[in-house]
This record gives sequence, structure tokens and C-alpha cells, in this order.
Amino acid sequence: MKSIKSILLEDKFRLSGIVSILISTAVFVISGFLREDTAFFLFILCYGFSAIFALLFLYKIAFLYKRKAGQAKIEYTALVLVLWFISAFSLNRVMNIFNSSGTWLSVYICIACLAMVLSTIQEAFGLFAKHILTFLLAASSLLFIYYAIYLIPFYALSALAAIFLGLSIHSFIPLFLAIISISFLVIFVKKIPVLKYSIAAGFTIPVLIAAWFTFEWSQLNKSVRLSQNHNSLNESPLPEWAVIAAQLPKSLITEKYLKADLVYTTPNENRNWFWGDVRSSFAEPKKHDPLIVFASLWSGKPNLSDENRIKILKSIYDSRHLAEERLWSGDDLETQSVTSNIKVYPEYRMAYTEKTLSIRNNSQRPWSMNQEAIYTFHLPEGSVISSLSLWINGIEEKARLTTKGKADSAYKTIVGVESRDPSVVHWQEGNTVSVRVFPCTSEENRKFKIGISSPLKKENNQLIYENTWFDGPTAKNAEESVQLDFSVSPKELHTDFNLQKNGKYTSDRQYKDKWTLSLGKTELSAQLFSFGGNSYQLKDARAIPTPFKPTVIYLDLNRSWSEQELKKLWLKISQQNVYVFKGKLIKVTTENLSSVYNDFSELNFSLFPFYEISDPENALVISKSSGNEPNLRDLENSRFQKKTSTFFAKARPFHLYQLGGQSSPYLKTLKEFGLFHYNEGDLDLLISQLQTNQFKTFEAQENSLMIPNATMKVEKIKGSVNTNAPDHLLRLFAYNDILKKVGATYFEKDYVRPELLATADQAFIVSPVSSMIILESQKDYDRFGIEESKNSLKNASIQSSGAAPEPHEWMLIMLCATVMIYFSYQSGHFNRLSQLWK
Repeated sequence: MKSIKSILLEDKFRLSGIVSILISTAVFVISGFLREDTAFFLFILCYGFSAIFALLFLYKIAFLYKRKAGQAKIEYTALVLVLWFISAFSLNRVMNIFNSSGTWLSVYICIACLAMVLSTIQEAFGLFAKHILTFLLAASSLLFIYYAIYLIPFYALSALAAIFLGLSIHSFIPLFLAIISISFLVIFVKKIPVLKYSIAAGFTIPVLIAAWFTFEWSQLNKSVRLSQNHNSLNESPLPEWAVIAAQLPKSLITEKYLKADLVYTTPNENRNWFWGDVRSSFAEPKKHDPLIVFASLWSGKPNLSDENRIKILKSIYDSRHLAEERLWSGDDLETQSVTSNIKVYPEYRMAYTEKTLSIRNNSQRPWSMNQEAIYTFHLPEGSVISSLSLWINGIEEKARLTTKGKADSAYKTIVGVESRDPSVVHWQEGNTVSVRVFPCTSEENRKFKIGISSPLKKENNQLIYENTWFDGPTAKNAEESVQLDFSVSPKELHTDFNLQKNGKYTSDRQYKDKWTLSLGKTELSAQLFSFGGNSYQLKDARAIPTPFKPTVIYLDLNRSWSEQELKKLWLKISQQNVYVFKGKLIKVTTENLSSVYNDFSELNFSLFPFYEISDPENALVISKSSGNEPNLRDLENSRFQKKTSTFFAKARPFHLYQLGGQSSPYLKTLKEFGLFHYNEGDLDLLISQLQTNQFKTFEAQENSLMIPNATMKVEKIKGSVNTNAPDHLLRLFAYNDILKKVGATYFEKDYVRPELLATADQAFIVSPVSSMIILESQKDYDRFGIEESKNSLKNASIQSSGAAPEPHEWMLIMLCATVMIYFSYQSGHFNRLSQLWK
């Protein structure tokens, strides 16, 4: 048995082929990190290696008739084909035939190429190594056969084009590889018959995996059909898709099943029995997965519309941002840089953050120069957007405030039809907002700025600043610069930022999304902020232990509960009336406790029907969430939504206890609306409160709004004073005021009421009734009836703090200035100044 070294040294042509493959592989990997124009140049390199080595091989066959060369012919052919295979995938990056391969498929392709290369030096291996090699080569043959069949629709055109363009030869490479790999296997078996068992295993195992995947796919289809049937029979108030989303087993196969056609290629019966494409309604890179192609071909495509599958993905796979409606593609965009300018007011237990993002378009295709950037910003609880800027022709343009309907109409008209410069920010449920920026071109980076007014979370004697993070164009390579300033010197500040001579803290680093800053608690300032004839002041607001003994307890069960938790809780509540909801209210007893848990233990989420609570004032709902659930707006126009809206419009608040600190978007929004008394903690704390019959509540007061996570309240006082409190007091008061007033009527058509708009306009904040928009010209604002805010705080800024002049104060200032100018003119000061100037 020869060594690998001696084989390659004796056959320099074989050695040059393997070296060429290694170089081509390195070039291919590097091209994945480069811009498209550079990637095409690197494809030319791969193509060049393939063509040169193929020509040398043909020369060797045609002019060298040595017996040794004839024996090595199949090895040389294999090396030539592997080079062409690498070249084909390099070409695929600039001329898309296959969508990008998933991780497992990429590994499979690499193993297949490696098996082909090792087959050319198989005489250096022992029996055990040959068993492994033939197993891998047999499995690789199936992959080559798959690609060869998949490319059948291209063969006729490629054969014609091959006369003029050598590029089309790539279409036939998988077919040739399939033939050569099977030829190798035949040769191996003839020499060593026992290898037939490894070959059989290599063919069988991939087929079994594909069969298992197809079976699981068919079971998902069956599960969907049964859920649809049961939903119709039971006349569930929930939409059909929500029932299916709760019951589908949450797994990798389920996610692929839901993304078929949206992300993954499936067969298109109208075009070709095997070759298909994907639709672009989901903003995830399109992928090719042979398992999905086979499963959808043999077991059928998902029996759900695209719209319903997107709603399910949003609900159980945290894909809400990817499912945002898009007017233009944003596939080539990336977030190049992020700057965070933060002003913290420890004595007011709040902060204002300005985030400036620079967006780069990496596309080199002329037809995709204009792209749309969509961001979803995740805000700390209780935070509100208070400014938006977009740079147009190098000039920072500030936003105007208007209704969501007007902003949406203007944006869609200008972006979808006229392709000009706007940006818009909309409020979304679950402490999020969406920001859209258009157009983002490859000619220059696009820059926008968003401002967030936030309360600081209070934990024991610490104040916690939570960073606002985002989903959007990738920021994996983004540089971030952070500047942190304090209105007063912080106590016990824990940070790795660098302290500057001006007293500010700075940091330059790679972008980090979720981070916090901790500082010692400072007593609340008694200073007021005045505007519009009212003043706003902060005061401590502690949750008061209030006597409460529930007469009925409702359990909101799902898979996030453990059986141990339920049994431990049951020991403390078994003497009370306890109910769960499954189509109807079911009383829980010791006898049916286990079966009740089994009924709910597989549910991905639960949407408790609060409208089933008959006596809200004496009811306690105990909930636990996995974090992903439908939003309220997802359920719009369903019977569940209508019943829920009717209930909250009339009922008094009930008590809800959240096990763990994680709330679903559904409960987060209801909590923001102030529709129940909220408590959270672990199971031991809940049991303690049940034993003492005391639950913490914030006492509601007129003209006073609570910010529970900061344990403070903002009081509204008639009259104006001249103090230096930040204007964010009014912005946070207005935001919470709007949420409380809009909660019970959120789904009514007239929930956007004039008085709520006036409140949002005065504070200049994004809310359920208001959005911010930037248009290119005054004509655009006039065309859509978007007027500039009057008697408003306007866009917030880092520099703006202290009391803003009242409208009558502005008039007084202007009058004084006019009088001063008049008397200066009369006294001859202007004449003296003009003489000095001359």
C-alpha cells in the first residue's frame, strides 16, 4: 500500500488537480464575504482553474498514450469535475439557479466533494478507511443524482448555449459527477467485494432520512387538516390560524414546513414537476433544501395560505420583523454604523437616547439600486419615541406628527409609486416600533436618527438603563460609538465606558444589541416641567399591599408550565374554585388535575378568554408565557377579539399574576393599556401572597399616571412655573395617558379620537393614534394634509431640557424684543453701528 505522499509525487498531474481544488475552494469561500462585483471576478478565477485543468486533461488524453495515463483517466476526470462543481456554485452567487444552501446541505456538498477527491487516491487507504470512503461516496452519489434531475429543465438550453458560451457546461456537471461516482463504486466493489455493505448503507441511510422527513411532513399536513376540522366543529372564537399555531409541534421541521414557498424552494406544478421557486413575501434569504422539495412533492404542500403561515411564524417563531410588509426589497442592505447619544437624568429616573444609524446598500445590480430599510426597535417598557430625523441631500430633516393613517398613505404613495425620499415610524404592540427609510442606494449611505424617552427601571436601590435594540439590516459588522452624559453625577456607576475630561463617558466598539447600565438610586427631584398651561411633576409610587382574596382562580396553562409547578400550586389553591378554559370553562379537581395538564402541556401558547370571567373584581388569573404569542392586532375581526373588546370596555380591572418575568406581546399590550392589576414573580412569591391574601397594586389617582417599572408617577398640575425639569415628563405622561384611554376601545373604528391626537401632538410622541413622518418637500406635506404641529414640544433633542416657553411667554418674548429693537433704533445705536461697519 502506497502512501499519499508517494502517490502524489509520482503523479504530478493528480497533485496539481488537488492543489487547484484547494485554491478554488479558498477563492469560493472568500467570495462569500465580498461585494457582488468582486465575487464575479473571483468566479472568473474558479472558472479559469476549471477550464485550464480541463484543457490540460484533454491534451493528456489526446497526445499521451502511456498506459499509466490511461489507468489514471477516471481519477483525472473526477478532479476536473470537482473543479467544475466548485465553479458552478461560484457562478450561482452571481447567476442564481439554486437558492442558497442550508447548513446541513452545505456540509453534505463539502463531504461529497471530499469523497470524490479521496477516491482519486484510494489506493493509499486501508480496508477500514475504504469502508468509510465508499459509504460517503455512495451517499454523495445520491446528492449528485438529485442535482442532475433538478437541472433537467436547463439541459436543452444549456446544450445550445454551450456552442457559444462555455458557462452553460456547468448545468451538466452534477450528471457527470453522478456517473463518475457510481463508476468508482463499481471499481471498488470489483476489487474488494466486501465494500458492497458500506455502499448499501451509503445509499440506504440518506433515503431513510428523506423518508422520515417526508413522513413527518405528512403528519404536519394531517395535523393541520384535523385542527381545521375541529375548529369548524367547535366554532372556536379564535381565527383558524391561531388554533393551528397553538397546537403545531414546535420543531425545526415545523418551521421549514411553514416556510415552504416563502423561504424554501418547492416544486411548481404549473411550470415543472420538480423545479420551482419561492415568493418574496417573507424577508429571509431564500434557501434550497432537497428534503423540502421531496416532502412537498410526495406529501403535498402545506394546506395553509401564505398569509396564515406568516401569522403562525410571527406567533411561535419570533418572525414578526421578517413578516413586515415590504414595498421594495432590502436584501442587500446592512447597518454600517450606530451611534448612541444618551442623556440620563438620575434625579428624574429617566433617560433620553438618540440612535443614529447609517445604512449601506451593497448591491451592484442596476435594477435593485433603490431598496427599502425596515427596522423594528425594541424599547424598554414604558418608553416612547419622541423624535425622528432623516438626512436628505446632506441636510437633517425633522419629522412631523400625524395620524397613522395619513402617514401610512403618504409613505406608500411616495415609495410605491413615486420612489422618492420619506421615512416613517409607527407604534406597534409589545413595546416595539417600526421605522422605514427609503430609498437606500449604493451611491451613498443613508442616515436617520430616532429619539427615545425612557423611564429607568428601579430594582432595589439601583436604577437600570436598558438599551434600545433593533431587528433590521444586519449590524454584525457595524461599528458603534456610545456617549453617555448625566444631568447630575451618578452614584455607584458600573460601566466599562471611558470617562472624558468633560465629564461624559464614551465607548467605541463593535455594535452590541442588548446591554444595560446600572447606577445607584437618586432621590426624585421636586422640579416641575410646564407647558400648555399645566405642570408635570414626578413622585414616588410604591405598590401597596392590598387585601384581596380571590373567589375564583383561572389558570392560563400552556407548555411553559411544568407539571411540578402546577402540582405545587394546586396544594395551595385546591380548596378554591379553579378553572381552565378549553372550548368552555372546566373546573379543576384533584381527580382531573393530571388530565388537565396533559391537555395543555403541548400548547405553544394560550390566549386566555378574559371575557369568560364572570366576576372580575374577585377573580385572579395566573399566567405563564414562553414569550411568543399573537398580537392583539393579529386577532382583529375575529370573534375572540370582538368579545375581548366588549369585555374590557365594560369590566372593572381584575388581578393577573405573571409567573416569571417574561410576558407575551398580547399581555404586554393589555398591561400597557392598564386593563388589569398586574403582579409578577416566582411561584413561591405567588403562594405567599395567596396565603396572606395580599396583592400589590398601584393606587389610581386622577391626573396622575403610574410608571410601575420605575416605581414613580407623573402628576399633572394646573398652572405654570419656570423650572428646569426635562420635557420628557410631559412626553411620558402623555404616552401613558393615551394608552390608558385607548385600551378599552382599541379595536373600535373611532378609537383615534381628536382629544387623543391633541395629546400626542402636544407631547410630540409616537403612539397608537399617532405616527411620525418625514417627506421630501412642503408640497408633499400639503398634498397629504400633514400640517406642522403648533403649540407642541416638537422633536426632542439631547440639548432640550428645562421648561419650554408657553405660547403666551413666546408672545411676551417677541414683544420685548420688538420694543428693544425700536428704542435702539430711536436712540441712534443702529446708525453708530453702521458707521463703524463702514
